[in-house]
Amino acid sequence: MEPNERLDLIDKDKFSKGLITLLTPVIEEMDSRIVAVKASQLELNKEIERLLAELQLFVDATEQSTIQPSIQKLISATKKLATTNVTLKTVHDRVEKMYAQLGKEGKEKETVT
Repeated sequence: MEPNERLDLIDKDKFSKGLITLLTPVIEEMDSRIVAVKASQLELNKEIERLLAELQLFVDATEQSTIQPSIQKLISATKKLATTNVTLKTVHDRVEKMYAQLGKEGKEKETVT
């Protein structure tokens, strides 16, 4: 192997290690925030479901025309929340894959040197 090729490999290895060192905390932070948002979304979903149940009791006791718009808004919010939860899960899964890949690459680089 020529000296220039060896130098290129060393530079690539340093770059890879630096990139992993730089990205690992960012990915860990993103992951923890995604988990927190997901928990918050689940709490919100439970609260909306509780409100819908209470409103249903109210609707049964009153005229539907006065409360129907509010019920429709809550149903719409529930659907949007469900869509957001699916998106969050997808993002969380991608972050987990990135984190696993970074960890795998970091271990491979350590065994090479």
